Amino acid sequence: MSMRSFLPLLLAASPHSIEMFTIPMRTIARTKALQRSLSMTASASTSTGTGSSATSGTTVDYGGIPHIGVLVDNKQKALAYYTDILKMKPSPNGVFAGETQIQFLESSTNPDPIDVDPTYNMSAPPPGYIAEGRPVHAGRDRHVAITLHSLEPLKASLEANNVPYTMSYSGRQALFCRDLWGNGWEFGPPVTYAKATRLFPPYLDVDVEAATLETEPIRWGGVAHVGLLVQNTPITRRFYCDVLGMVDETDLRPEALPFPGLFLRCGEQQVHILELPNPDPNSVEQRPGHGRDRRTAYSVKSLVPVVQALEQEGVEYRREELSSGESVVFCYDPDANELMFVEDGDIQVIQEDMINMAPMVPWTRLW
Repeated sequence: MSMRSFLPLLLAASPHSIEMFTIPMRTIARTKALQRSLSMTASASTSTGTGSSATSGTTVDYGGIPHIGVLVDNKQKALAYYTDILKMKPSPNGVFAGETQIQFLESSTNPDPIDVDPTYNMSAPPPGYIAEGRPVHAGRDRHVAITLHSLEPLKASLEANNVPYTMSYSGRQALFCRDLWGNGWEFGPPVTYAKATRLFPPYLDVDVEAATLETEPIRWGGVAHVGLLVQNTPITRRFYCDVLGMVDETDLRPEALPFPGLFLRCGEQQVHILELPNPDPNSVEQRPGHGRDRRTAYSVKSLVPVVQALEQEGVEYRREELSSGESVVFCYDPDANELMFVEDGDIQVIQEDMINMAPMVPWTRLW
């Protein structure tokens, strides 16, 4: 039997997430992870839910994260912040941070708190902790991680504009801050993120030339991962891996992190799951609604398996044809984080070399 034929049986027999293993089992977890995926095609597996068995029976070909949507109350004000302070480039709907677009979603009724709770300054809150505002450290909040060539010019710009920031609690080369609307950001050089995933796209490894830096004080790469707040890690893993077919890379997650979570791969990039207190309204009824909420966009080769998986799971979704001609699907995860799937038939599934942790063919843009 080939490994590809054996893989569904292996997954069906091992439905539980890697984060449930004890530390001595991490070597075994890594070995299984090497056997787990032969391509960037993510195959959904079967898992046991509350008294019943559920399976999506689908395969989703992910490209990556083409854009992030953030809620702001004024697009022009947001454009000034992101271009003047963060030195990002304007785009028709927001700004570009290297290869990734950040779209501004203007709303006068943002349900998410903006202010930081100064008492929420611990690395791992005690059980039952209620967040009265955003944590002091944006690394314990929903956030987006973006690579850049150096932290020094970013620090200088933030300090010159009196924007508070914190550095990584774990000692990594990573800086965390927020915009004026409470959206969290993580910035760091490529070396900070290269070992957190088995596939590190070359465009995140920022190529810097002196002539470029004269006109671009901050040279951006792109999104390495998004961080999402959740209430229950196993439920979240079931949704993202078993239903939506993302690849679990949690065996690469640092052991020292003092809270539950996951590292999931969605093509070229990752979703980091953080089981931490959530100051945001986390029920769908409290959110702005499909297409109007903060979101992460995922490019997929076809929307068909995504829709099939959502329908089989009974997840409400909305399908649209955008003015750009793109076909998209919106839905919410179990914690009311909005997802947007963008269909791109040109996505090329890259075969992985799981021994050397590299593509077997040269990298091409997946979106």
